[in-house]
Amino acid sequence: MAQTWCTIESDPGVFTELIQRIGVKGVQVEEVYHLSEETLDSLKPVHGLIFLFKWVKDDVSDRNLLKDGAPGVFFAKQVVQNACATQAIISVLMNAEGVELGPELSRIKDFASALDPEIIGQIIGQDSVLRFV
Repeated sequence: MAQTWCTIESDPGVFTELIQRIGVKGVQVEEVYHLSEETLDSLKPVHGLIFLFKWVKDDVSDRNLLKDGAPGVFFAKQVVQNACATQAIISVLMNAEGVELGPELSRIKDFASALDPEIIGQIIGQDSVLRFV
């Protein structure tokens, strides 16, 4: 991960502004404190959940990783430091049904969907609109 992006605050308002500035319409982020069915029902439509936690490097990982992604799922490997929130938001948006992505994300999705996750991550990492939004 050679490039770095500015870290953005983990705040629903900041995330919503980022989404709007990318060109996506009609989507906002809400903070959820409880994952009950009633809570999620009150927020419909729910396009995805982003869990925020502090990452701790471990030398050995026994997790099963999907190197090539999953069929039918838009997945980009994060190749840029400090882009985890933006990357998570993009992943939710690219996989959400019925969301108007706007010109930038639509262009990336049309071009990159068939590529492997590493290449998609590089495309996102080098996109000046996403980097400087």
